[in-house]
Amino acid sequence: MGARNTEIERWFIRRGVPHFIDDYAPTTDIWNRSLPMLGIAYVAGGLNALNLRDWSWQRNVATAVGVVAVLIAGWAVINMARHRRPFVVPEVVGTPELALFLIGPTIPSLVFGQAGDAFQTLIEGAAILGVIFLATSYAVLALLAWAIRRSAAQLSTLASLVVRALPLLLLFTTFLFINAEVWQVAGTLTGLPYVATLSIFFVLGAVFVLSRVPGIMRGLATFDSWDAVRTAAAGTPAEIVVLPEAGAPPPFALSRRQKVNAALVTVFSQSLQITFVALLLTLFFALFGFLAIPVETTEAWTGLDQVHVFASLGVGSHTLVITEPLLRVAGFLGAFTGMYFTVVLSTDSTYRDEFAEDVGPQIRQALAVRVAYLHHRLGNDTA
Repeated sequence: MGARNTEIERWFIRRGVPHFIDDYAPTTDIWNRSLPMLGIAYVAGGLNALNLRDWSWQRNVATAVGVVAVLIAGWAVINMARHRRPFVVPEVVGTPELALFLIGPTIPSLVFGQAGDAFQTLIEGAAILGVIFLATSYAVLALLAWAIRRSAAQLSTLASLVVRALPLLLLFTTFLFINAEVWQVAGTLTGLPYVATLSIFFVLGAVFVLSRVPGIMRGLATFDSWDAVRTAAAGTPAEIVVLPEAGAPPPFALSRRQKVNAALVTVFSQSLQITFVALLLTLFFALFGFLAIPVETTEAWTGLDQVHVFASLGVGSHTLVITEPLLRVAGFLGAFTGMYFTVVLSTDSTYRDEFAEDVGPQIRQALAVRVAYLHHRLGNDTA
């Protein structure tokens, strides 16, 4: 029974639905899987105590060796406090290990009197923990690989839709691109306001994408008979689970995290397609500006006395430049067109139907495997 469960659980992770695993716990299923990433971030945080600009390379190397020694010693102390061998890789990663990940890298900075660096390391460590938790918890890499495969299967439909939507989109956005007001707004935004502005487009696009999830998910988790479960689970590790011949499976309700996981799978491939189109148009505007917008025009449109030039190229009597405002405007219009394209995908009936026909069976298969898995976990499989 254990080997069969393990194979199905691995299938859940590969398919990007790890939360379908019964008793899925952060200490044994999330943090322990992310130990390699945690280890790299742990050492990198400690090395923040180095001063490459003001110290000699000998002092930096000696400090780096000392930092690594301190971090390893901290790990050994935690292991011994948890009644484990000093340098063993733990099977359970709980609060003490995570506290060490946050506090340990700040110690070298504090030793050298770098309180600011220590605080920065602490904040960065907390942010890294959050990113690692979400990425590992929802098997983002496996989900990304699955989304790429599904997007490749839908490439012809997506290309047809892009060809239909692109002419009007380019006409509208190109007019915005050569508008001085857009450069005055987007080209001079920096820091958090710029990120917040782009986030507005992202949030609006996400709302459009997520609004389609209930329609796609409707009825997928309901199986009228065990034969329907067997049919949907064909070709998966769950197909060898012995299921009843008659009757219908009980309603194994999805938890909130499982619903979120299923929704991510539903929209991830579409989000990948939208991101690809947005990046493509961002590159187009960056290239267009590089060829057509000289630095004098950029200064006039933005109202700045001087703009930061990242790269320049002399072509005859002209100088082609890539400026900071150009990249900001290109990113702004790329995010805007991404939101626009999201609306197009959500309202195009042909694409919407084909997307549902492609993703729907994939989600239903994962839900069928979950039903067979839970039936097996409850000890009803006598084979």
